[in-house]
Amino acid sequence: MKLEGKLIKQHSKEFEVFFKKYFVSLCIFSDKILNNEEIAKDIVQEAFLKVWNSDNKFENENAFKSYLYVTTKNLSINHLRKNKQLDNNKLTGVDIADDHSIVNEIIREETYRMLAEAIETLGPQSQKIIIMLLDGMSTQEISEELGISINTVKTLRQRSIKTLKKILGNQFITILFTSFYPFY
Repeated sequence: MKLEGKLIKQHSKEFEVFFKKYFVSLCIFSDKILNNEEIAKDIVQEAFLKVWNSDNKFENENAFKSYLYVTTKNLSINHLRKNKQLDNNKLTGVDIADDHSIVNEIIREETYRMLAEAIETLGPQSQKIIIMLLDGMSTQEISEELGISINTVKTLRQRSIKTLKKILGNQFITILFTSFYPFY
């Protein structure tokens, strides 16, 4: 799939899909740099406007995504410089000189985005259980919070994890759950 600035304009629905898909993770990424959620949202909108107004060609969605992250990073850093909020080249949460930490942030945000999309495929009750599980709540606490039996929580949890493994892959979901909740 080749994406061009002008081609994207002709397919505004496609652009809207990309916007919805990446907006939140880009905002979180920018907020890590700026430590200001509202300004981060403005920065991400500006990054999308740059894509909209550009004649850049993107070989695939990964190239498009990389362009958005780099643009968002640069706009965020420029905002801090413009407002004299940089302190000895250190950003809140991210070091300018350390592109490796920025790549790690991107990977982390993309992981969260993928997990959130996968969780959205679950039923409403299962979504709640998985989110509570990831928040570190015990089966007993989830049961009490939702007003359902412990066995129902266990059954829905097992089915949900099985579904997430199908969507995300066994290794991905195992690593994810052991990182967040080691005793699932």
